[in-house]
Amino acid sequence: MMTTAEKLCDTIKDFPEPLMAELIDFAQFLKGKLQSEKIEGMTDDMLTALKGGLEGSQTYAGDPVEIQEKLRNEWD
Repeated sequence: MMTTAEKLCDTIKDFPEPLMAELIDFAQFLKGKLQSEKIEGMTDDMLTALKGGLEGSQTYAGDPVEIQEKLRNEWD
C-alpha cells in the first residue's frame, strides 16, 4: 500500500514544469497557513519558551528606546 506522499509523487511525476511551479506555490501556501494556525493556537507556555530568543541578536542589542527610534527612522 502506498503512502500519501508516494501517491502524490506518482500522480505529479509527469506534470509539465509550469504546472509543477503552481503545485509548489500551492504547497508553500498550505505550509504557511499551517504555520499561522500553529502560531494562533500557541499557549502561554509555548510563548514563554520563546522568551529571550533575541538575546544575542545584533539588531536588538542595546538600549530599547534607541532601538525603537532606529526602527521608526527606517521609514523616513
